[in-house]
Amino acid sequence: MNDAEHMKLWMFISQCQFWIILCTVVVSLLLVMMACVNILKRKRSNYFLFLASIIVANIITLLIILFDIFNFSFKGTLVCKLELFFSNTAACFINWIWLCLFTQRFFILFYPMKRSSRGFFGFMRSAKKLIMATSCFALLTQSWSLVFIEEVTMLTEDDQLIGVCERDVDIMSDFGYRILAIGEAFITYAFPFLLTIAMDIAVLYQSANSSFVVMSAENIRRTENSSLKVNETVKIQSSESIKQSNRRRHQAVRRCLMMATIQVSLNAPYYTLQLCDEIFSLRTTTQTYLYLDAFLYFIYLTQFSMIYFYTNLLVSSRGKSSREPNKLPLSYTNSVRSDFTTV
Repeated sequence: MNDAEHMKLWMFISQCQFWIILCTVVVSLLLVMMACVNILKRKRSNYFLFLASIIVANIITLLIILFDIFNFSFKGTLVCKLELFFSNTAACFINWIWLCLFTQRFFILFYPMKRSSRGFFGFMRSAKKLIMATSCFALLTQSWSLVFIEEVTMLTEDDQLIGVCERDVDIMSDFGYRILAIGEAFITYAFPFLLTIAMDIAVLYQSANSSFVVMSAENIRRTENSSLKVNETVKIQSSESIKQSNRRRHQAVRRCLMMATIQVSLNAPYYTLQLCDEIFSLRTTTQTYLYLDAFLYFIYLTQFSMIYFYTNLLVSSRGKSSREPNKLPLSYTNSVRSDFTTV
């Protein structure tokens, strides 16, 4: 397929995408706003700051997409740089914030006695510190777009000029840009999602091997003559309360794994295609890429509306658990926050 036919097909797909993307973004914005209402009901929850940050980043990304589809002709090099920079930064921030949420949940659940506000554990227990660190990390790692991106003028079949944001070939070679693209894909997507799944697997493992021992009051006398480890922390509950706690914990782990899996499923295809394009230049060698890019981009956009599902799940599950009667007649420690048993 020659350049003229390729440009004609690209313009046709872009025109079809316009209404699909517009409708998807508008619906996503409405659902994100509803998610904001959901999360405002739980301002004191451990996950409030994390999910509120994700919602803000989602809104920024959706507004950039709206600006991009309405400003289809000329943008200018500065706008190209800033648009890609803020879009990539928001995506990187969202992916790493999910990891921070699950990591903090892990430390609070299974290291309940580490209550110091200083050092590593103090940092991991502070949502504000984690969010600030993640913001700086995302801004730093995505700053490359402020240097290597420019607006390139293209001629359509109707002899009309349009501006397209592309890499600056005068600054970096093809090989160098491929290395940059691979590194950016791993930093923005692969590492945070793989680590998120690993953290939830660690929760499953730790729940079966934790030194935080939960005992029922009915069995206290049976263990008086038995030997508990000196470094074990004992929490006394009724048998029914233990069953309910274990059930909630297993449900929480399943919810977290489900959310992480959904995020991976919605992001992986589009990120993988873009990475393959940077390595093999698919957009200039095959027309299948253009169709596949449009379809996978639609799947990618659906992730923003999923935040409503996540917050609705967390709020409803937290509300249900909070209505259950308190069955903790005696407790050696109360350091495990109930919010994270339902996250």
